[in-house]
Amino acid sequence: MDKKKNIILRSIHSITKMNANCKLLFTSTALNSFSQGMFLVVFNLYILNMGISADIMGIIVGAGPYAQALGSIPIGFMMEKIGFKKVFIMIYLGTSLARILQVSTPSIPIILLAGVTGGLAMAGDFVVRLPFLAVNTNPENHNEVYSFNSVLSSASMAIGSLFGGLLPGILLPLANLDLTIAYRYTLLIAGIMALMAVLPVLKIKEKPFVQTKKISLSPYIWGIDKFTVKQATVSLFVGLAFGVVSLFMNIFFVYHLGSSLEFFGTVSAFVIIPALVATTVAPIIARMIGTVRTVTVFRWIASITLVVFSLVSSPIIGAVAFWIIRSVTGASQPLSFSFAMREAQNKAKTAASAWLNVTFWVGNGIAASFSGLFFLDENYRAPILIAAGSILLAGLLNELFFQRIDKKSRMLKMSEG
Repeated sequence: MDKKKNIILRSIHSITKMNANCKLLFTSTALNSFSQGMFLVVFNLYILNMGISADIMGIIVGAGPYAQALGSIPIGFMMEKIGFKKVFIMIYLGTSLARILQVSTPSIPIILLAGVTGGLAMAGDFVVRLPFLAVNTNPENHNEVYSFNSVLSSASMAIGSLFGGLLPGILLPLANLDLTIAYRYTLLIAGIMALMAVLPVLKIKEKPFVQTKKISLSPYIWGIDKFTVKQATVSLFVGLAFGVVSLFMNIFFVYHLGSSLEFFGTVSAFVIIPALVATTVAPIIARMIGTVRTVTVFRWIASITLVVFSLVSSPIIGAVAFWIIRSVTGASQPLSFSFAMREAQNKAKTAASAWLNVTFWVGNGIAASFSGLFFLDENYRAPILIAAGSILLAGLLNELFFQRIDKKSRMLKMSEG
């Protein structure tokens, strides 16, 4: 009991002792995630409400993920050239302006272009964030800090989801009872919230950026190591599953389960409670059974629950399944990132982060493309089952590729301690 108490106290201490740079970045994270939560609840429905077909909607939604995959390595390379702060400013400025542009016109080509622009901007958020947090925290506390990052993002998205679900109904009188315009007003407010995320990162104080080593594309492409290849492979299947779960849950609830947008927004908001519990408990479980094994188990739980979700017709049961899926997948990701940053070679950390992002967003893009085609035929079950198989495979590969590495690392740490 005392050992578990010490682990919990250590986790809390790690979070409270974060430096000012981490706190500023997390403030921007909260604002941007709030905006993202609003977008995820409303954007797909806004596109369909404009009369755009489901297959074109899939292409529009998939444009951002493919752009994020395309931009990940260049932005990782750019970060090594100009430093964290300038890249974060570019990320949040580009993301916010793209979101505003996406809902300022009914033109499909412009909406697509804005999605690509936003995807390119957001490509760097993940790639730059992991090494930024690694530099600004103690290596022994990475699990706790990465988990807090996930909790904060989830909490902010949850609040944004609640606002996104309720706001169109509130704005309907202002929109002359035109639901499409109410959706547009809601999404414009979300874009403005994202723009505010630029302000905190302007105050980040990093050491004057001096090029101390020759930067090469070698670790990213021709010199990529086996560990990074394995991480990228697992991330591809995780991304495919996340693409279905994250991008289209509003479609599943409204069109498949027959719920209202307000119901889905509320469900998305309350997911923060089980997500917070899972993400808080995950590092504690990881200290007891290992990081890799914890990630594997959580992903397999997600797979089983996705199958259940595909079979039910009740919005209430669907909501419970959704909470479990989001909780365990959300809790597994920061542990996976922490392991990747801990075990990657120093010269390959940014490259590993970049490739994790590349393959994750390629998976998202693939999911968006095939989901749109299924939706066109009103087949809502197949994408969920594909996601279940994908996350199951991701858990299996995670166990096969990394369990021995994690076990060896833990034994070495115990012998030194």
